[in-house]
Amino acid sequence: MKRRKTPFIARHHLNLGADYALRLIRVFTDLFDGDVGLALVFIAAAQAGTEHLRQSADYLESFTGEFFPDDLRRPISVSALARSLGLPVETTRRHVVKLAAGGYVRRTPNGGVIITSDILVRDDIQKVAGLNASNIERLIDGLMRAPKGR
Repeated sequence: MKRRKTPFIARHHLNLGADYALRLIRVFTDLFDGDVGLALVFIAAAQAGTEHLRQSADYLESFTGEFFPDDLRRPISVSALARSLGLPVETTRRHVVKLAAGGYVRRTPNGGVIITSDILVRDDIQKVAGLNASNIERLIDGLMRAPKGR
């Protein structure tokens, strides 16, 4: 049974979503020593590499281990990454250079950016992933506790 989305519930959901987004940015910003730009570029690159998989009908079948297989990941160009974030290309390029120097992204021979499973298993990334999983649970709990009849 689908619940009617009242103005109260809509605000409740927006507040929970904003709280989650802020916590997500915070844990990734902490990973990158307070640099929000690096955090956003990293998150966007990670999402872009598997977006095509998450949109496919056989999404769950592609996900056979802890991560999508690297051979199914797709690199994203710096310009496409910049467009996805609404950032200047040069700013995004500088962030990508810093991320690559720190081992947080790989550059492909044609200039693309990709985040592979060997990056995702790093201890610092796993710690952030664990914190984010807790934040997701907090979001889900908040959604489940939405008052009925309001």
